[in-house]
Amino acid sequence: MCTQTRCLPSLELYYQSGQIALIKYQSYPDYDGQVCAVDNISVGNAFIKCVTCQEDGVLLESLNVEVNKYGDRKFPDKKISWEDNPRIIGKVVAAFTPIEINNIF
Repeated sequence: MCTQTRCLPSLELYYQSGQIALIKYQSYPDYDGQVCAVDNISVGNAFIKCVTCQEDGVLLESLNVEVNKYGDRKFPDKKISWEDNPRIIGKVVAAFTPIEINNIF
């Protein structure tokens, strides 16, 4: 898991479920543990996690330590091999909660 010196202590403090993430396109993190959007092309999933590029792939560390009723982490860390063609989409720079506007006209 990310350490507080490398990453934010919890994504939930800054990014809530249902929010829209604003992502600045760049194909690499500025530093190890930066919060980025990553596409796991071989599987078709995308993630927002702390990213560390390693020799054998990309380590995606989750800041959310929430567990399910069995004690397993709901959002476990992931390692994607370079052979699986992961793509860093960009760094997360902000997030906002959309508002619903009814009958604006």
